[in-house]
Amino acid sequence: MVFQRYSVFPHLSVLDNVALGLELPRAPLLGRLLGSAKADAREQARQLLQRVGLSHALDKYPAQLSGGMQQRLAIAQALIMKPRVLLLDEPFGALDPGIRKDMHALLRELWQETRLTVFMVTHDLNEGFSLASRVLVFDKLRVDPHEPGAYGARITYNIPLSRRREPTPLAAVVTSPGSPAAALIPR
Repeated sequence: MVFQRYSVFPHLSVLDNVALGLELPRAPLLGRLLGSAKADAREQARQLLQRVGLSHALDKYPAQLSGGMQQRLAIAQALIMKPRVLLLDEPFGALDPGIRKDMHALLRELWQETRLTVFMVTHDLNEGFSLASRVLVFDKLRVDPHEPGAYGARITYNIPLSRRREPTPLAAVVTSPGSPAAALIPR
């Protein structure tokens, strides 16, 4: 899962932030790998960081990175785990337009390689329509007299996009400013 706020470890370098995702599951007692297993995890992390454009910052700490670089680091942390479903909450909001376009291309490329299911919440209609295979638009608050404490929104539009288009990785949720997002339907 990638949040709007960066979920990076401030005391670890960029490389260690990403490699940690491979180390913790493989070394449950120490939390760190040793020898060739560690070298392999770090090499996989280096390759992924190169793909997200952070190969020049491997030894830097999150506080030394721009907001966009921290967001790319958070995306790399999520991708290193090779999830079957990737949840993104406004993942490209802090990125410059050029980097945003590069990340869109990376996401499409990863999807074509892995067929990863991606759910993305965005307020950017253009981004939703350019990346998604299905767009759900939420903009009306749900009011349920039987459950007054429940929160949510109603689906205003459920738009499956044409299959003739180039295959794309996302089921996007587009929300009006201030309205909550709800669960998405996978492709």
